[in-house]
Amino acid sequence: MYNFIIIHLSAIINSVGLVLDIIGAFLIWKYGLPSATVGRRGHRMLLISEIDKSEADKAKEYDRCSNYGFFLLIIGFLLQLASNFINN
Repeated sequence: MYNFIIIHLSAIINSVGLVLDIIGAFLIWKYGLPSATVGRRGHRMLLISEIDKSEADKAKEYDRCSNYGFFLLIIGFLLQLASNFINN
């Protein structure tokens, strides 16, 4: 078992990177790009000075999930790049 992992280390790392990329891309697709627009901060569009706490919390959650998506994409790409330099 150990020899199998060593022999196929490059393919395993590449596959893990690909899975992280897919998960990251899905998170970005579902939650959108992190944004600093007024609507994402919890402000209501019809009222100028009132902040909706639930909408602000929802926006923070969306931003957090999309940031995780970016993080997973970067780690996935780095793993795929590193797998090209591993000698079997």
